[in-house]
Amino acid sequence: MKPQFLSFKFPSEIAFVIAFFSLFPTHLLAKQSEQTLVLVGGALTTCASLSPKNCEKNTQISGKIHTVFALSHAKISQIKQQWPSKNSQAKNNTIKNLATMQAKSSPTLSKKELLWLWRDIDSKQLNSLTDQEYNFVIDMLEVAQLQGDNTRLKEQVNTALNSESAATDILQFISGSLKVKSTNPSILAITASSRDPYESADFYEGLLRFPNINSQWLALTPALAKAITTNKCDDLNTLRHSEMGLYQREHIYPDRTQAEYLLCKNGTDALVQLIKNSTGVMFNGGDQSLTRKVLFDENNQPYPWTKALQSRPVVVGTSAGTAVQSGGQAHAGNVVMITNGTSLSALKEGAQAIDAPSERSNSDGLTYNRFGGLGTFSYGVLDTHFSERNRTLRLGTLLDDLNANQDQPTFGFGVDETTALVVVKSEAGNLMTVIGKNGVVMVKSTGQTAAKTKTYSYSYWPVGSVIDIKNNDFTLSQRSISQALPAIKIPPLPVQRFGSILTDAKLRSLTQAMCLSQEQTAVGQQGEFIISLSTTPESAYHRISNAQYGCAVSNLEIAVSTF
Repeated sequence: MKPQFLSFKFPSEIAFVIAFFSLFPTHLLAKQSEQTLVLVGGALTTCASLSPKNCEKNTQISGKIHTVFALSHAKISQIKQQWPSKNSQAKNNTIKNLATMQAKSSPTLSKKELLWLWRDIDSKQLNSLTDQEYNFVIDMLEVAQLQGDNTRLKEQVNTALNSESAATDILQFISGSLKVKSTNPSILAITASSRDPYESADFYEGLLRFPNINSQWLALTPALAKAITTNKCDDLNTLRHSEMGLYQREHIYPDRTQAEYLLCKNGTDALVQLIKNSTGVMFNGGDQSLTRKVLFDENNQPYPWTKALQSRPVVVGTSAGTAVQSGGQAHAGNVVMITNGTSLSALKEGAQAIDAPSERSNSDGLTYNRFGGLGTFSYGVLDTHFSERNRTLRLGTLLDDLNANQDQPTFGFGVDETTALVVVKSEAGNLMTVIGKNGVVMVKSTGQTAAKTKTYSYSYWPVGSVIDIKNNDFTLSQRSISQALPAIKIPPLPVQRFGSILTDAKLRSLTQAMCLSQEQTAVGQQGEFIISLSTTPESAYHRISNAQYGCAVSNLEIAVSTF
């Protein structure tokens, strides 16, 4: 009989998690799992007042619907006086354009309206601003949104109205996992991946508002990390400028900045204890280099609370919050953290290491932080938004670069959107499974690099797959294979070279078509690159489900060459 876990039809969250843990052999059931990782690939499609498109029937729920901006003489004067850079020409041109915009502006504007107005007046000048200058102006023009009782208008979340059931499945798994771990479960949301973590706090608190689980935002920001470790809590406003490039947040989110101040004043020991008392922690999406700034200092030393975060019974990440879990020691060396790039830029330019512990990449090419991230996931490098952004060869190129140094892991794991790679660690052994909507890719560097050809092993694990971890390798479990659906008869693939193979999600579509048709070879092209796919004696196809991407691919060979 097919376990409930694989069909997502379950009477309750607890039953769902219990069904999952039943995948362990019977003689291991007495062993309590030490940690569960829920690693989401991003796009955790959730119904919120800011995102009615994610609600059933596009329902608009009450709450904050957009950010509001206003142009005034006072604000323009502030911008002139507090300009963050030494570029006086940029300052003068900005002040002139803002004054022109003010004369044409309505009392309040959405961000879209503000930027369109600016583009109409001087698009070239807007585009010439540095990130620091642009963010400064946008922050300074934002205005607080208050309700009738003078309290802040917040973004509201209603997961019961989610239009995407797979997102709800993942949330229910998180809830169930927390309840399995504790009779009084709690979870902390860390939004440090966002440029503005205070703005993101409302959404993640709402996302994690589960029945009978205490959830709260943890004000662990780069400014807080610096202030609490240097006894400068009264300088938090200034530190937001220097550490985060954020301005006047104390006026827009006074409740959030006040929570940050109180957390700081309570001191490091209290922060560590607060984390230790929690059952789980969630890291949000955005930029993993920003999250790293609340885990390690500028000398790459872990903060006093980093170990406590690393050891929570349940650790959840989405997008950047998943990527930052890479790290620690693997069988072949340290595990790095990927930070930027596309497959095409990676093939053309290779990989570049970031040598500063918390440096952010300004490059469009493939970059990685050689110091790694939090280190809850040490099997290899984690990547996200994977098939949708066609990142297989970005990850493969990184593995090649790491293997050239002969001290790095050979595996990469790419998690698709609205999908989670679940890792259950126990004393008896570890196990992986895939939940949500799509699948997880495992890329393995074969080390077979000819003059103009690089070769990789590609596996795709659809939702419902269970993965065995043995002898530093990862294989589709016999349980998943034995419960696979019969192969279906579909026409063979046309004999042609599939163009633009590294755009959209075309590589996933091609490998799924190969799996369903039991095809042995296929060829794609992107510019000067030829991507050849072929089976080997180690390859296998198994139809795990009848979902759109329900076909499991094991050890398909991908060879990249130029002509």
